[in-house]
Amino acid sequence: MISPSLFVSNLRAGINRELTRYAGEGGWYDADKVRFRYGKPEKIGGWENIQGAQDSQVLPGVTRSILPWSALDGTIYVAVGTNSHLLLWNGGTYYDITPVRSSVSGTNIISTSADSTRVVVSVPNHDAVTGDYFYFTSITTSVGDLPTLVSAPFGGYPVSVIDQNSFAIHAPVSAVFTSISGGGATRGYFLIPTGNANSSPLFGWGAGFWGGSQGWGTPASASNVLPLRYWSLDNYGEDLVASYRGGPIYYWDKSSGTNVRAALVSTSPSQNTWILVSPEDRHLIAFGCPDAITSAYNPLYIRWCTSENLTDWNASATNTAGDKLLSGANKIISARRSRGQILVWTDDNLYGMQTVGPPFTFGFTQIGTNCGTLGPNAMVEAGGRMYWMADERFMVYDGGAPRILGCQVLRYVFGRLDRNQLDKIYAGSNSAYNEIIWFYPSQGSSEIDSYVIYDYLQETWSIGTMVRTAWVDEGLNDYPIASSYEGGTKLYYHEFNDDADGLPMDSFIESSLFDLDAGQELMVIDRIGPDFSDRNGDSLPGTVDITLKTLKYPNTPPAQEITKGPFTVSAYTQKIDMRVRGRHAYYRIEATGLGTSWRLGAIRFRQVKDGER
Repeated sequence: MISPSLFVSNLRAGINRELTRYAGEGGWYDADKVRFRYGKPEKIGGWENIQGAQDSQVLPGVTRSILPWSALDGTIYVAVGTNSHLLLWNGGTYYDITPVRSSVSGTNIISTSADSTRVVVSVPNHDAVTGDYFYFTSITTSVGDLPTLVSAPFGGYPVSVIDQNSFAIHAPVSAVFTSISGGGATRGYFLIPTGNANSSPLFGWGAGFWGGSQGWGTPASASNVLPLRYWSLDNYGEDLVASYRGGPIYYWDKSSGTNVRAALVSTSPSQNTWILVSPEDRHLIAFGCPDAITSAYNPLYIRWCTSENLTDWNASATNTAGDKLLSGANKIISARRSRGQILVWTDDNLYGMQTVGPPFTFGFTQIGTNCGTLGPNAMVEAGGRMYWMADERFMVYDGGAPRILGCQVLRYVFGRLDRNQLDKIYAGSNSAYNEIIWFYPSQGSSEIDSYVIYDYLQETWSIGTMVRTAWVDEGLNDYPIASSYEGGTKLYYHEFNDDADGLPMDSFIESSLFDLDAGQELMVIDRIGPDFSDRNGDSLPGTVDITLKTLKYPNTPPAQEITKGPFTVSAYTQKIDMRVRGRHAYYRIEATGLGTSWRLGAIRFRQVKDGER
């Protein structure tokens, strides 16, 4: 009689999709919401709305930028830039600080229809487009017996344009009766125009604007896209500076209060790709902006204001304002502060911008070529190194030459990536777990729906799905903050408890194929010995499921695989008795319950030779 034998499944950390499931024996092949810590897989932490679990408030637009900072008195603010608004979160409350484009004043410019929420506003040459936002500040007489229209929804009323002299909004409730040209003396404001939530194709010679998003002196063609809106945000002392791509610079003064909107810095460059503040001497720097002499937009041009003076941008012998034109590329994509310098990415190269003092203020060095970034937010610094997503590779810069990261999921990620939406890629750091995470849109999705994680201490990779459009690491806040788009924006604390804002958070991991008895003969597996704890090493809360699949040959069609399970495992499950045969096997660990936190130890299997060869 042949005695059964036990073997332990101790698999290598990290997901590997560069090899086939069989060639990757001894490792992991697929996962979702799982990380590797000390070489073992575990479910990632959960998330909860920063306003409290399952809070219903939805912010207007899709968030592309988040910036937390602390005022001198210790008050923490979080700026949020969406494609339609500039918002502020403070003390558990959201505030709308979106700049205004223009004001509206008129008499009897409002019309209503009985039993309809539609309200028509007559404004000659309003210049609005459908999707812009408008709000009233005063209406002297009632219209259609509606409650006051001055109490607009958070963010204002979305506009639906009728013609160049009128537009429609929707009141919270229906009008009682029809009223034509009412409201008396009325005043209101248009917010700055709403930007694109998605990158949209431009077709035909001359589509778009010359020298715009497609690069200096390059006419738009069918391969170009109308870019989505993102904001570059930075703190200027305890205040906020903000600019959306292609727009001017705005300033929010903390001392004015949360009910005051950001205002235009009128003397600053009128069109900017990115802005940030230099760390040592507080120069506000504009990247990809009009040149100082002709005011013509140049996507490779850099300007900075005088130190500590946001309004002085004209270089002279008595100030530190200045400019620089980069070369060797088409356009600047983004910039970030780093150790001892500011890093500037173009579509092809990486530059270093260092403080050198008078008379030049800043010096520039080309650090690398053929290492441009795929998007304005595709880079993040962690552990003194800068990581970014380039074309068909991931890069790191640690003071020497930029180098390529070895990646075991490279073809998987770039094969799924939607190249029409590269500007949506968002990189974040999760310093508590030594991770870099890139959120990206997959082909066929309308928004970011996937992520790839790099653990820079273990040099391992993991993959998964999640809708997150922006991310900022813990620091001023106790947890990372990320934005999700669910018909509007919600902000979440991450690594917070075990669930998805009070709902179950599904997680799974699947192994690569492994041989049974070196694949020589058919074997029978008749017992599994599970080994699980929670993420902290304590007793497993809730349950996990184990599914075992066996194959006769590595290329056995999925329909011919033999499946056993799922078997539910709790903290007190000592063994699973079953019987299945094959030459090769793989297994899946999955958790779908509320309050489940799991970490895998070392699963044991018992096998014995089968009679069939």
